[in-house]
Amino acid sequence: MKKNLLPIALMLFILTFKINAQSGWTREAKGFYGQVTASTFSSHDYYTTEGNLSDEGSTFNSHSIALYGEYGITDRFTSILSVPALVLNNFSTTETVTGIGSIKLGFKYKILKESPFAIQVDFDIPTNDGVNFATAKEPDDFGQINTINLPTSDGEFNVWTNLIASHSFPNGKTYGSIYSGVNFRTESFSNQFQAGAELGHLFIDKFYLIGKLKILEKLSSNNINNQSGSFLYGEGTTYTSFAFNGVYKLNNTYSLVAEYSDYTDLLVNRKNIYDGATFALGISVEF
Repeated sequence: MKKNLLPIALMLFILTFKINAQSGWTREAKGFYGQVTASTFSSHDYYTTEGNLSDEGSTFNSHSIALYGEYGITDRFTSILSVPALVLNNFSTTETVTGIGSIKLGFKYKILKESPFAIQVDFDIPTNDGVNFATAKEPDDFGQINTINLPTSDGEFNVWTNLIASHSFPNGKTYGSIYSGVNFRTESFSNQFQAGAELGHLFIDKFYLIGKLKILEKLSSNNINNQSGSFLYGEGTTYTSFAFNGVYKLNNTYSLVAEYSDYTDLLVNRKNIYDGATFALGISVEF
Protein backbone atom coordinates (compact mmCIF):
# COMPACT_ATOMS: atom_id res chain seq x y z
CA MET A 1 0.00 0.00 0.00
CA LYS A 2 2.82 2.42 0.89
CA LYS A 3 4.49 1.71 -2.46
CA ASN A 4 1.31 2.70 -4.31
CA LEU A 5 1.18 5.99 -2.42
CA LEU A 6 4.67 7.06 -3.49
CA PRO A 7 3.64 8.56 -6.88
CA ILE A 8 0.89 10.54 -5.13
CA ALA A 9 3.35 11.89 -2.58
CA LEU A 10 5.73 12.78 -5.40
CA MET A 11 3.07 14.79 -7.24
CA LEU A 12 2.24 16.70 -4.07
CA PHE A 13 5.91 17.44 -3.56
CA ILE A 14 6.29 18.74 -7.10
CA LEU A 15 3.30 21.02 -6.64
CA THR A 16 4.88 22.37 -3.46
CA PHE A 17 7.79 24.03 -5.27
CA LYS A 18 6.77 26.89 -7.50
CA ILE A 19 9.79 29.13 -8.22
CA ASN A 20 9.45 29.12 -12.02
CA ALA A 21 8.33 25.48 -11.94
CA GLN A 22 6.40 23.82 -14.78
CA SER A 23 4.40 20.62 -14.33
CA GLY A 24 1.48 18.82 -15.92
CA TRP A 25 -0.18 18.19 -12.55
CA THR A 26 -2.99 20.37 -11.24
CA ARG A 27 -3.97 21.10 -7.66
CA GLU A 28 -6.82 19.11 -6.09
CA ALA A 29 -10.21 20.81 -5.73
CA LYS A 30 -10.20 23.47 -2.98
CA GLY A 31 -6.50 22.89 -2.39
CA PHE A 32 -4.41 26.01 -1.78
CA TYR A 33 -0.72 26.79 -2.15
CA GLY A 34 0.98 30.08 -1.31
CA GLN A 35 4.57 31.26 -1.46
CA VAL A 36 6.59 34.39 -0.72
CA THR A 37 10.04 34.69 -2.31
CA ALA A 38 12.88 37.20 -2.15
CA SER A 39 15.37 37.30 -5.04
CA THR A 40 18.49 39.24 -5.97
CA PHE A 41 20.44 39.80 -9.20
CA SER A 42 23.58 41.81 -10.00
CA SER A 43 25.69 42.02 -13.16
CA HIS A 44 27.81 44.38 -15.26
CA ASP A 45 27.99 42.04 -18.30
CA TYR A 46 25.51 43.17 -20.94
CA TYR A 47 24.87 41.25 -24.17
CA THR A 48 23.69 43.52 -26.98
CA THR A 49 20.87 42.80 -29.43
CA GLU A 50 23.59 41.41 -31.74
CA GLY A 51 24.84 39.06 -29.03
CA ASN A 52 28.09 40.89 -28.29
CA LEU A 53 29.36 41.17 -24.72
CA SER A 54 29.61 44.81 -23.68
CA ASP A 55 30.86 46.04 -20.31
CA GLU A 56 28.67 49.10 -19.77
CA GLY A 57 30.91 50.38 -17.00
CA SER A 58 28.25 50.14 -14.30
CA THR A 59 26.48 47.29 -12.57
CA PHE A 60 22.76 46.61 -12.91
CA ASN A 61 21.04 45.43 -9.73
CA SER A 62 17.52 44.12 -9.25
CA HIS A 63 15.87 42.86 -6.08
CA SER A 64 12.29 41.73 -5.57
CA ILE A 65 9.75 40.24 -3.21
CA ALA A 66 7.16 38.13 -5.00
CA LEU A 67 3.90 36.51 -3.95
CA TYR A 68 2.55 33.38 -5.61
CA GLY A 69 -0.67 31.45 -5.10
CA GLU A 70 -2.65 28.52 -6.53
CA TYR A 71 -6.19 27.38 -5.89
CA GLY A 72 -7.81 24.22 -7.18
CA ILE A 73 -11.16 25.12 -8.71
CA THR A 74 -11.65 21.44 -9.62
CA ASP A 75 -9.28 18.49 -9.62
CA ARG A 76 -8.36 19.31 -13.23
CA PHE A 77 -8.63 23.11 -13.24
CA THR A 78 -6.27 25.34 -11.22
CA SER A 79 -6.14 29.13 -10.93
CA ILE A 80 -2.76 30.85 -10.50
CA LEU A 81 -1.78 34.33 -9.32
CA SER A 82 1.77 35.73 -9.29
CA VAL A 83 2.52 39.24 -8.01
CA PRO A 84 6.00 40.83 -7.87
CA ALA A 85 4.85 42.97 -4.93
CA LEU A 86 8.06 44.98 -4.65
CA VAL A 87 10.73 45.44 -7.33
CA LEU A 88 13.85 47.57 -6.82
CA ASN A 89 16.04 48.41 -9.83
CA ASN A 90 19.19 50.48 -10.06
CA PHE A 91 22.58 50.84 -11.67
CA SER A 92 25.63 51.37 -9.51
CA THR A 93 25.67 54.91 -10.92
CA THR A 94 21.98 55.72 -10.23
CA GLU A 95 19.51 55.96 -7.43
CA THR A 96 17.08 53.07 -6.88
CA VAL A 97 13.57 53.05 -8.34
CA THR A 98 10.79 50.92 -6.88
CA GLY A 99 7.48 49.61 -8.14
CA ILE A 100 5.20 46.63 -8.60
CA GLY A 101 6.02 44.17 -11.36
CA SER A 102 3.57 42.87 -13.94
CA ILE A 103 0.84 40.72 -12.37
CA LYS A 104 0.33 37.25 -13.83
CA LEU A 105 -3.12 35.66 -13.70
CA GLY A 106 -3.16 32.11 -15.00
CA PHE A 107 -5.28 29.02 -15.43
CA LYS A 108 -4.10 25.44 -15.88
CA TYR A 109 -6.29 22.64 -17.22
CA LYS A 110 -5.28 18.97 -17.16
CA ILE A 111 -6.30 17.75 -20.60
CA LEU A 112 -6.09 14.02 -19.88
CA LYS A 113 -7.87 12.88 -16.73
CA GLU A 114 -5.41 10.12 -15.83
CA SER A 115 -2.21 11.65 -17.20
CA PRO A 116 -0.27 14.82 -16.22
CA PHE A 117 -0.64 16.62 -19.55
CA ALA A 118 -1.92 20.18 -19.25
CA ILE A 119 -2.43 23.48 -21.01
CA GLN A 120 -1.70 26.67 -19.09
CA VAL A 121 -2.70 30.18 -20.11
CA ASP A 122 -1.20 33.15 -18.24
CA PHE A 123 -2.33 36.75 -18.63
CA ASP A 124 0.56 39.13 -17.95
CA ILE A 125 -1.05 42.37 -16.75
CA PRO A 126 1.08 45.57 -16.59
CA THR A 127 0.98 47.65 -13.42
CA ASN A 128 2.31 50.86 -15.00
CA ASP A 129 3.09 52.40 -18.38
CA GLY A 130 6.64 51.04 -18.52
CA VAL A 131 8.26 54.30 -17.45
CA ASN A 132 10.18 54.66 -14.18
CA PHE A 133 13.24 56.92 -14.37
CA ALA A 134 16.24 56.55 -12.09
CA THR A 135 18.39 59.63 -11.45
CA ALA A 136 22.18 59.50 -11.78
CA LYS A 137 24.13 59.91 -8.54
CA GLU A 138 26.73 62.19 -10.14
CA PRO A 139 26.62 64.76 -12.97
CA ASP A 140 28.17 63.83 -16.33
CA ASP A 141 31.18 65.55 -17.92
CA PHE A 142 28.92 68.43 -18.95
CA GLY A 143 27.53 68.91 -15.46
CA GLN A 144 24.15 67.43 -16.31
CA ILE A 145 22.25 65.04 -14.04
CA ASN A 146 21.01 62.29 -16.36
CA THR A 147 18.13 59.86 -15.92
CA ILE A 148 17.63 56.33 -17.24
CA ASN A 149 14.42 54.35 -17.55
CA LEU A 150 14.36 51.26 -15.30
CA PRO A 151 10.74 50.04 -15.54
CA THR A 152 9.46 47.49 -13.04
CA SER A 153 6.67 46.55 -15.48
CA ASP A 154 7.01 46.66 -19.27
CA GLY A 155 3.67 48.45 -19.74
CA GLU A 156 2.20 45.91 -22.16
CA PHE A 157 -0.27 43.05 -21.95
CA ASN A 158 1.00 39.51 -22.62
CA VAL A 159 -0.72 36.16 -23.07
CA TRP A 160 1.44 33.11 -22.46
CA THR A 161 0.10 29.74 -23.67
CA ASN A 162 2.05 26.63 -22.68
CA LEU A 163 1.64 22.88 -23.15
CA ILE A 164 3.20 20.85 -20.34
CA ALA A 165 3.74 17.10 -20.01
CA SER A 166 5.10 15.40 -16.90
CA HIS A 167 6.00 11.86 -15.90
CA SER A 168 6.54 10.22 -12.50
CA PHE A 169 9.06 7.39 -12.60
CA PRO A 170 8.30 4.00 -10.95
CA ASN A 171 10.56 4.68 -7.96
CA GLY A 172 8.08 7.34 -6.85
CA LYS A 173 10.90 9.80 -6.14
CA THR A 174 11.83 11.07 -9.60
CA TYR A 175 9.88 13.08 -12.14
CA GLY A 176 10.48 14.81 -15.45
CA SER A 177 8.65 17.55 -17.36
CA ILE A 178 8.87 19.10 -20.79
CA TYR A 179 7.00 22.18 -21.98
CA SER A 180 6.77 24.72 -24.76
CA GLY A 181 4.75 27.84 -25.33
CA VAL A 182 4.23 31.14 -27.09
CA ASN A 183 4.00 34.62 -25.62
CA PHE A 184 1.63 36.84 -27.61
CA ARG A 185 2.66 40.44 -26.92
CA THR A 186 0.93 43.77 -27.54
CA GLU A 187 2.17 47.37 -28.04
CA SER A 188 4.10 46.29 -31.18
CA PHE A 189 6.50 44.08 -29.22
CA SER A 190 7.75 40.85 -30.81
CA ASN A 191 6.09 37.57 -29.90
CA GLN A 192 8.26 35.03 -28.10
CA PHE A 193 8.73 31.26 -27.94
CA GLN A 194 9.95 29.27 -24.96
CA ALA A 195 10.67 25.60 -24.34
CA GLY A 196 12.23 23.74 -21.48
CA ALA A 197 12.74 20.59 -19.49
CA GLU A 198 12.95 19.75 -15.79
CA LEU A 199 14.18 16.74 -13.85
CA GLY A 200 13.65 16.36 -10.12
CA HIS A 201 14.47 13.82 -7.43
CA LEU A 202 13.42 13.43 -3.80
CA PHE A 203 16.22 12.81 -1.28
CA ILE A 204 15.81 11.60 2.33
CA ASP A 205 12.05 12.05 1.94
CA LYS A 206 12.31 15.77 2.83
CA PHE A 207 14.61 17.44 0.31
CA TYR A 208 13.77 17.83 -3.34
CA LEU A 209 16.36 18.88 -5.95
CA ILE A 210 15.29 20.02 -9.44
CA GLY A 211 17.48 20.77 -12.46
CA LYS A 212 16.04 22.89 -15.26
CA LEU A 213 16.97 24.05 -18.75
CA LYS A 214 15.04 26.64 -20.76
CA ILE A 215 15.32 28.59 -24.01
CA LEU A 216 13.67 31.87 -25.03
CA GLU A 217 13.53 32.94 -28.67
CA LYS A 218 12.02 35.84 -30.61
CA LEU A 219 9.30 34.83 -33.09
CA SER A 220 8.71 38.09 -34.96
CA SER A 221 9.90 41.66 -35.31
CA ASN A 222 6.82 43.85 -35.16
CA ASN A 223 8.62 47.11 -34.51
CA ILE A 224 12.34 47.48 -35.14
CA ASN A 225 12.39 50.70 -33.14
CA ASN A 226 11.88 48.63 -30.01
CA GLN A 227 15.29 47.05 -30.57
CA SER A 228 16.91 50.10 -28.98
CA GLY A 229 14.55 50.08 -25.99
CA SER A 230 15.41 49.09 -22.43
CA PHE A 231 16.46 45.47 -21.97
CA LEU A 232 13.82 45.34 -19.24
CA TYR A 233 11.13 45.36 -21.95
CA GLY A 234 12.52 42.05 -23.23
CA GLU A 235 12.40 43.15 -26.88
CA GLY A 236 14.89 41.11 -28.88
CA THR A 237 15.90 39.21 -25.74
CA THR A 238 16.99 35.59 -26.28
CA TYR A 239 18.85 33.17 -24.04
CA THR A 240 19.44 29.70 -22.71
CA SER A 241 19.00 29.52 -18.94
CA PHE A 242 19.67 26.80 -16.41
CA ALA A 243 18.64 26.53 -12.79
CA PHE A 244 18.83 24.38 -9.69
CA ASN A 245 15.91 24.42 -7.29
CA GLY A 246 15.65 22.97 -3.81
CA VAL A 247 12.81 22.55 -1.35
CA TYR A 248 12.99 21.31 2.22
CA LYS A 249 9.80 20.18 3.92
CA LEU A 250 9.60 21.57 7.45
CA ASN A 251 6.30 19.77 8.03
CA ASN A 252 3.12 18.92 6.11
CA THR A 253 2.24 22.61 5.78
CA TYR A 254 5.44 24.66 5.48
CA SER A 255 8.50 24.35 3.26
CA LEU A 256 11.68 26.31 2.61
CA VAL A 257 12.41 26.91 -1.09
CA ALA A 258 15.51 28.18 -2.90
CA GLU A 259 16.78 28.68 -6.45
CA TYR A 260 20.02 29.44 -8.28
CA SER A 261 19.70 30.35 -11.98
CA ASP A 262 22.06 31.65 -14.66
CA TYR A 263 22.46 32.03 -18.44
CA THR A 264 24.51 30.30 -21.12
CA ASP A 265 24.84 30.12 -24.93
CA LEU A 266 24.34 26.33 -24.94
CA LEU A 267 21.27 26.27 -27.24
CA VAL A 268 20.28 29.89 -27.85
CA ASN A 269 22.67 32.84 -27.69
CA ARG A 270 22.29 35.60 -25.09
CA LYS A 271 20.96 38.82 -26.59
CA ASN A 272 19.72 42.08 -25.03
CA ILE A 273 20.23 40.78 -21.52
CA TYR A 274 22.43 41.28 -18.48
CA ASP A 275 24.20 38.00 -17.81
CA GLY A 276 24.52 36.85 -14.23
CA ALA A 277 23.19 34.64 -11.48
CA THR A 278 19.90 35.09 -9.66
CA PHE A 279 19.52 33.83 -6.11
CA ALA A 280 16.07 33.32 -4.56
CA LEU A 281 14.88 32.18 -1.15
CA GLY A 282 11.34 31.76 0.12
CA ILE A 283 8.81 29.96 2.26
CA SER A 284 5.63 28.20 1.19
CA VAL A 285 2.40 27.05 2.78
CA GLU A 286 -0.18 24.59 1.50
CA PHE A 287 -3.39 23.00 2.67
